[in-house]
Amino acid sequence: MTQQAPRCFDVPVVPATRQALEPYGILIDPATPPGNLTIPFYEGSVEEGSNLPFVYNGKAVVRTARIHPRPAEVLWLERHMKMTQLFVGLGDAPFAMVLGKPNHAQGGDVPVLEDLAAFVLPPGHGVMIHIGTWHDFPMAIDRPVTVLTANSEEVVAALARQKVPAEMNEGDVYKLDVTKRTGAIVRVQLS
Repeated sequence: MTQQAPRCFDVPVVPATRQALEPYGILIDPATPPGNLTIPFYEGSVEEGSNLPFVYNGKAVVRTARIHPRPAEVLWLERHMKMTQLFVGLGDAPFAMVLGKPNHAQGGDVPVLEDLAAFVLPPGHGVMIHIGTWHDFPMAIDRPVTVLTANSEEVVAALARQKVPAEMNEGDVYKLDVTKRTGAIVRVQLS
């Protein structure tokens, strides 16, 4: 009996626009429309924006990570059911996020490959993903990028407790081995 080799699935690379990202999250960019806050200080020199719908469980954690270019294969995808998550690129380099549409409302416990997209975010832009959005950690495209993340202490602690890369379902982290769960080698060609 021979075992069939996994099929290859190439994730489409998509520019990050408000409309393209809508099923996955909210684009954070310099053109984000101002809100209707009426804070009286600095009138005329500060346009107050609206509050972002950031949701987390427990204590919020804001941290940075320095990402570097890596191989094209997407090994892991995860989702969070008690938290949105924010990723913003700092500096002058773009980065990419592989995202999959939330499917938990339909009982999905594995991402739908055809719902994956690799969004390229310009320098100084970011995304706040919806609850349940499948995602890989941000990917550098051609040079290192520092990424600011807003997360929860529960998620960061669960990930930090892992001794080796492996699937996990702890706290608010449901992380899957993509090939094992989908039967496909998932790749994204960023260059």
